[in-house]
Amino acid sequence: MGTGKTAGKPGYYAVAKGHTPGVYLTWDDCLPHVNGFPGATYKKFTNVIEAEAWIEAVGEGKAGSRSTAATTARPPISRPAQTSSPITTRSAVAVPSTPPRSPAKPRSPTKPVYSGTESGVVEGSSTSPNSKKRKRSLAGQPVQDETGWQIVYSDGACKGNGKVGSIAGIGVWWGHGDERNLAERCPGAQTNNRAELIAIVRVLETTPHDRRSLLIKTDSQYSINCFQNWLPGWEARKWINSKGEPVKNKELIRYLSALLDQRALEGQKVRLQYVRGHVGEEGNEGADWLANIGVTRPERPERDWETLRASVQNAPAVDLDPIAFAKPEVLVPPEDKNEFEETSQKLFSVDADVPISGAELEAYASALADDDDLLWDLEDD
Repeated sequence: MGTGKTAGKPGYYAVAKGHTPGVYLTWDDCLPHVNGFPGATYKKFTNVIEAEAWIEAVGEGKAGSRSTAATTARPPISRPAQTSSPITTRSAVAVPSTPPRSPAKPRSPTKPVYSGTESGVVEGSSTSPNSKKRKRSLAGQPVQDETGWQIVYSDGACKGNGKVGSIAGIGVWWGHGDERNLAERCPGAQTNNRAELIAIVRVLETTPHDRRSLLIKTDSQYSINCFQNWLPGWEARKWINSKGEPVKNKELIRYLSALLDQRALEGQKVRLQYVRGHVGEEGNEGADWLANIGVTRPERPERDWETLRASVQNAPAVDLDPIAFAKPEVLVPPEDKNEFEETSQKLFSVDADVPISGAELEAYASALADDDDLLWDLEDD
């Protein structure tokens, strides 16, 4: 099944049967994977979700079997054996302030391929340096069985989002009393979407590199859309959005993408999964609590995202220093709501960097909203 599309026109070229099944961004990239293959089956789509669904429907076998075939070229990773039990959201196991390091290995000169599986987990494999194949994860599709996954929640908060004088913070929640919990001020421009993205960045910067699958849960629909729907098109259009305007947060998104690529190359499954905010899910509430504390932290300068991206792409992953900021004290939200409010008021009132009265706290809290409730959650944010 051929489409005969002209070279250079962006789209999503799905190869269900060919040398390497997958989704490609240009016809030039797609052609070598179907040319000369008996009974090659391929088709062009306008979005990656339809392309992947079509592959599932007409391809031979399941996506997981294709992923296995596609990843056989990945060089073996030398990692120490893991003896600890899987970490869950209730874990209170202490870990070193600096993530453990594994013996350095040379980085493969090839770029990672995001190979789809039934659960939509990001997996890495090697391909030729000239290939631009990008089969993105189905971010947002829930992991059906979370056994064996490291589970972490990330969140961003912003007081006065979209207004002059806004203040943003990030929160990372692993569990009650867990030393990996983070509450930090958002560096640079203070917006809700940036805080949400940087919270995910901080998860990847501070989590040890190993073979345990990593599930990052976020209530940011914007962050999910960046990697589920928009990123392939942005890359194909040289970082111009569908309105013909430069993509906002480009450098930050490119750095986050590089961090995901890094782990894919090392063979680690990383998954972004959407969860509804403020519906009582413990991990999400904990991350939100930490993000609101992050709002009270001292102001931080913008980070050089492009330099950070280059260092991730060009250096052995295990040689990178994943700790960019000092770790704050362990923070445990009280279970009683009244106690929570009293604790929050104390945190705000004693912080000299962002003065705020107890009376202002209630107004501030009521002004907070999730990304998917805001106008700034659109692609042109």
